[in-house]
Amino acid sequence: MKRILAALALVLACTAARAQQWAVQTNLMDYLNFGTLNIEGAVAFHQHWSATAVAKLNPFHFKKGGEPLNARQQVFGAGVRYWPWHVYSGWWAGTRVQYQEYNRGGIKNPTTDEGNRWGLGLSGGFSYMINPHLNIDVGAGVWGGWDRYTTYSCPVCGLVKDKGSRAFILPNDLLLALVYVF
Repeated sequence: MKRILAALALVLACTAARAQQWAVQTNLMDYLNFGTLNIEGAVAFHQHWSATAVAKLNPFHFKKGGEPLNARQQVFGAGVRYWPWHVYSGWWAGTRVQYQEYNRGGIKNPTTDEGNRWGLGLSGGFSYMINPHLNIDVGAGVWGGWDRYTTYSCPVCGLVKDKGSRAFILPNDLLLALVYVF
């Protein structure tokens, strides 16, 4: 842990105090996923590179015809983006490590899955510069890794249907984000 904090301090110390070093964004598409709250921060540490950190949270409970409907999750990730032209403008490609705790059920059928996933994601996209401080990012990504899960017969009964671990590959972000660049 001390090495990670030292590496982060080194990256932050190497960034000059100049304009357009920091950015914060929110993905509008995540709000369509049952109101998932999200924020991503970024810091440019080179003309072509930025480091990112993301957090998502969906603690909400819904009902459909009196039955529970869940798409709860909390996600934490950190990664980097490569910008061929200049940081925070134009095309980008990125990677990140990610952890997700989830509980999803009652959407297509009455079964409920919950568990923990961790893995590596790859993504790409384009950042449209609206003005010097406002961008719109579009992009998509996939991630894969390991999933420890439990499947229940229904959202509230507690009857275990399946339990175990498995590898996975899933879509990660469908990105339409508002970005504020400091």
